Amino acid sequence: MTSFGEKMRALMEERDVSLRKLARAIHYDVGYLSKVANDLKRPSLPLAHQLDRELNAAGALVELVPGRVSARPRGRIATVSPQDDVKGVNPLALPVPIEDPLVDRRMQRLSPSHTEELLAHVGEQWHTLVRTDNLLGPRHALGGVCTQLTILTALLRHVRSPFRDGSLRLAAKYAESAAWLYEDAGDLTASRLWTGRAMEWALEAGDRPMVAWTLFRRSQQAQTAGNGAQVVSLAEAACREQGNVAGPMLAAILQQQAHGLALDGAEVESHELLDRAREHATTDDAGDARSGHGAFCTPAYVEMQRGRIWLTLGRPERAVGAFQSAINDLSPTYQRDRGLAHAGLSIALAAEHEPEAAAFAAVQALTVAQDSGSTRIFSMVTSVAPQLARHAHLEPVAQFLAELDATSAV
Repeated sequence: MTSFGEKMRALMEERDVSLRKLARAIHYDVGYLSKVANDLKRPSLPLAHQLDRELNAAGALVELVPGRVSARPRGRIATVSPQDDVKGVNPLALPVPIEDPLVDRRMQRLSPSHTEELLAHVGEQWHTLVRTDNLLGPRHALGGVCTQLTILTALLRHVRSPFRDGSLRLAAKYAESAAWLYEDAGDLTASRLWTGRAMEWALEAGDRPMVAWTLFRRSQQAQTAGNGAQVVSLAEAACREQGNVAGPMLAAILQQQAHGLALDGAEVESHELLDRAREHATTDDAGDARSGHGAFCTPAYVEMQRGRIWLTLGRPERAVGAFQSAINDLSPTYQRDRGLAHAGLSIALAAEHEPEAAAFAAVQALTVAQDSGSTRIFSMVTSVAPQLARHAHLEPVAQFLAELDATSAV
């Protein structure tokens, strides 16, 4: 049987990716990755997910992680209701929308007035779930989103004018939310599936802003794969699709283009785009997206992305200030983003040889990752551990490593 290291080396050769380039892309120590590639170190599941994304392995590397949790079985699973406890879910066993015959029959019998009331109620629930995600993360929001998607997909099998376009637009919003939540929780296959479904429903409804937004999401997925040219191209396509795009959506798209340019090493141009994004950023302390797509793109969010771009450009000393600014200014509503900023700060501080401060930031990020179920944050925190391990005699570092080990063992 092919080992993890053998498969990793084969994919690197096939994709023409050097170990140094791979380490820089996922912010890992190159020496540690070398040991993983040569089967001298056992990869963690979060690291396997990162490598799988960077090498476009379609799950092949994750499948080779020793002792991993088995993937969910194909086919239907039990319906997830808002009351269900989704604590402890992992990226390979997340709730999914299902086909429920009882729901389908109920949707088939709806009167026009009931349909109108249902759409208004489900639409209001979307804002609540967006806020839940910002406050608590995918672990607490995904079950509710999947429940509403079960209802909406059943409704779409039967609903006609004058309610069909409204149903399609709402279903596209929920599908896009599901795509994001799956991505944050580490299931990129499901994320791509629901991004495609959102685009399909948006096109049917003639919802151009949502089509633009799904292109933006595709750009984010290209960023995860490290494809700078595709990141920029998809972000530009989002602008063309929307036409005179402005406000927070434009801010989000511009900062996304900046990430693509940073992947190609274009420092000046990427920061010019970030400055433009900041001009269009909004203030959405409620965190419920009532001001439209991209409402999360506040000035503090842009600064957090500036920190991430400085890391991509290999300038951790500049990243430190950007992350600290973001942490100071982020609204309390955006707890998951605060965790992401702390994770980035820990990476930057470790690179700047400040192990105690890096460990303190990593603990803050780890707490958010544990509470929210964000595999993205957990992967970033895990990546800094090899650099800090050599300083394990320092109390803050020892505390962080102990908490990380305890979390990984769960």
